[in-house]
Amino acid sequence: MAAPLEERFRTVRELHPEYRVETVQGRIVVNEAGTWQHNTSLFRVMRALFAPAVERGWQIWPNITIHLGLQSDRYVPDLTVVPRSPRLHKEYAVHGDSTLLIVDVVSSGSSYDDYYVKPRGYSPAGVPLYLVVDPAQRTVRLHSEPGGLAYGRETIASVAEPLFLPAPWELPLNIAAFW
Repeated sequence: MAAPLEERFRTVRELHPEYRVETVQGRIVVNEAGTWQHNTSLFRVMRALFAPAVERGWQIWPNITIHLGLQSDRYVPDLTVVPRSPRLHKEYAVHGDSTLLIVDVVSSGSSYDDYYVKPRGYSPAGVPLYLVVDPAQRTVRLHSEPGGLAYGRETIASVAEPLFLPAPWELPLNIAAFW
């Protein structure tokens, strides 16, 4: 008899601490470290978020597991912004409703999950803002107003226009600086 998904997830995380290990729709997904292009995009996003986060006393965590519920998937986004004292599930997982912003940079192997699967997991868990940065398309997609199985609002911005992060951020992002 196969071990439950949560047990297999913990085992794979322990065996491969250098990788991002997630569960997505009942699959264990092991992601290698990002390419230089992926990491450059991630750095540029982090650079835009760093000063406002520090000013508010928030923290930016790379590669923390998001706890979506007891029987739910476990996602590991590229960046997670949390308040001063977030509610933790375990030492490696923060509750989705205790985040302020989650960011994923799309890669060739993650596009379907980043665009379609993860928003449907984050919204019911109360993740307030989910930002999907796509270097290949040069677009940024912000999911906001969580509720039920889907976010109430999806905003897409390209190089030509800034993207406004709503409360608690109240911050315009210069998308052109991401590329």
